[in-house]
Amino acid sequence: MNLKTILYTVIFIFSNATYLIAQGEEKALTDIKLKELKGLAKNSLRLGDTYTALYYYEEWAKRKPKNNDLNFQVAELFKFTRNYKQAEVWYAKLDSIDPKAYPLAVFELARMQVAQGKYEAAKENYLAFKKLARYVDDIYYRDQYKKGIASCDFAITYKDSAPTAIINHLNRTINKPHVEFSPIIVDENNLIYGSLNIEGVEYYNISAHDSMTVPLRKFYTAKKINDEWESQGELKGPFNQENAHVGNATLSPDGNRMYYTICQKNWQNKVVCHLYYTEKTGENWTAPVKMNESINLPNFTTTQPAIGIDSRTNAELIYFVSDRPGGKGGLDLWYTEYNKRREIFKTPKNAGSRINSKGDEATPFYDYTAHSLYYSSNGGIGFGGYDIYKTFGEKRKWEPSENLGKGINSSYDDLDFVLNKDKSGGFIISNRAGGMALLSETCCDDLYEFTFSEFIKIEFLAEVKNVENESLDDFKLNVYLNNPNTGEKVLIKKEDLHQSSFELNLNQGYTYSIEISKVGYYSKNTEITTATISESIAINKDIILEKIPEEPIILKGILYEYNSAQLSKSAKAIIDTTLYQLLLDKENIVIQISSHTDNVGKDAYNMNLSVKRAKSVVNYLVDKGIDPMRLAYKGYGETMPIASNQNEDGSDNPTGRSLNRRTDFKVISELKRNLPEQEEDEEAKDKKYKREKKINF
Repeated sequence: MNLKTILYTVIFIFSNATYLIAQGEEKALTDIKLKELKGLAKNSLRLGDTYTALYYYEEWAKRKPKNNDLNFQVAELFKFTRNYKQAEVWYAKLDSIDPKAYPLAVFELARMQVAQGKYEAAKENYLAFKKLARYVDDIYYRDQYKKGIASCDFAITYKDSAPTAIINHLNRTINKPHVEFSPIIVDENNLIYGSLNIEGVEYYNISAHDSMTVPLRKFYTAKKINDEWESQGELKGPFNQENAHVGNATLSPDGNRMYYTICQKNWQNKVVCHLYYTEKTGENWTAPVKMNESINLPNFTTTQPAIGIDSRTNAELIYFVSDRPGGKGGLDLWYTEYNKRREIFKTPKNAGSRINSKGDEATPFYDYTAHSLYYSSNGGIGFGGYDIYKTFGEKRKWEPSENLGKGINSSYDDLDFVLNKDKSGGFIISNRAGGMALLSETCCDDLYEFTFSEFIKIEFLAEVKNVENESLDDFKLNVYLNNPNTGEKVLIKKEDLHQSSFELNLNQGYTYSIEISKVGYYSKNTEITTATISESIAINKDIILEKIPEEPIILKGILYEYNSAQLSKSAKAIIDTTLYQLLLDKENIVIQISSHTDNVGKDAYNMNLSVKRAKSVVNYLVDKGIDPMRLAYKGYGETMPIASNQNEDGSDNPTGRSLNRRTDFKVISELKRNLPEQEEDEEAKDKKYKREKKINF
């Protein structure tokens, strides 16, 4: 057979390109001899050309209808091409003939029914598989049917619930009959996305399979014009490649660095993806740089990056998807953190079993302003296929995952969740029915925009001022979010601002601590809770900073027993109502307590007595619970008088000496947050965690 034609289409969730061979005009499919047909089918499968293999295997199975191995192979290929209706038909054939011989056909039949929203029928088949599980050697399936039953119950419970979002399918300038993926929101009017941008069927010479130039996935841009997204063509810059697929990109928070994936076949004919980055200089982008080999593990896929921020160090984190060894299932989420001192990314770590399942995880998106990770998984309990989940945390420390519900999720594959700036909505990728279809109504992924059905917009608008109501600029802003389950504060924003005002978009249901610090002023910590807010609102607030006195502040009335460092009862009462309260109110300040004497007595004695008296104030405050790291003390003896100990005629000046016998304090610095150098090993807590979870993801 000298000439064949290829219809090139892609299911590119994880860089596995697939092809379909269609018969050229030289020879009809039915004219191919069985021996040649077998060779073409097996060779196509070997090359990973799923659509091509399906084309030939289906014909082969029609000629040999009693060959159940062939029937099972056709069913598998329909499953891999996401033609759920036809896969259900072919698996059902095997179920009706001999379920004990093909128990996995019963399991997969249930999965294909779930994918079409036939939850009651799917549950019956999962229960049927329960009786057949002993005929399956792979324990993976014995575990997964239980998850399947739980998913059916979950989906039936929420089947008639109101959608959590309104979904809008983008127009034909963006969604083509093949595949779209990985949307990136540049701003409210500009979008970057990936696409195999072909309008329909294109044909290629199969005899040149290894050398032919086939269509590639590339980056494209879209602009919002009159409230409608319109494609603007290919993304300009060094991104798209002539000989490789590109996609799955993420932008750094400042928009000046982009991480993305380049995918090519290796020597084993396996499509392998690796991470690259490029940086913006002026209006241009630098040539792509491949990340180091500890990240891009040779012969394993590393793809779908998402940027997060380490709440302890404020360093950049990159979450990504990989099939490398050491995972929990097929594709897992991993992360690598940036070492600021060495200016490199560290060896990646697995994100842990609180995220990763025995199935596949994909397309992470990290909302660092809410300390939350969104990701897709087919290993959790949900509506079917890949569902999108949300969890609070970072690295290996995560709270229980939450399914985003009906609307965002469907019975099909739902991927590539991203949020817009104000969190009112965003974009997803899905192969749900109703999109642009080529070979079956669920073959290919399209780009959808969504708006949350019950979105509450909470804006926090602040102006920083002094006590004279004058605006202050040049201050540091730290925003902390309280973990809703543990109360632990996590840093979500750290910024040096040069203006006097700032704006934050807050999420409903959380408590925030907003810390303002400026040189020469007491830091101010303002707490805002959104738990009781039930409608969109703009919160306006003036944050008042008090100036730190440059001179020491004298604590009046601090008396000691005669010739003693012991504080009197009246002195303790004064400390309780002044200095102690100040330290409670200004929880980060570090102060120095100083004690002074008059000139009666020897110099050395006075110095020693003043040290002891200053220390006694510190000890008293520590006993009341003040962190000793916030307290310093020093004795000056008679070396720093503020009044004369003698009158001009040389006589004693009791008034002056009483002024010199004083205790004062001065703010000398602010206490830095003592963040742990190492995170605790959350993996060791998995067993306890799983027992406590209501749903095991």
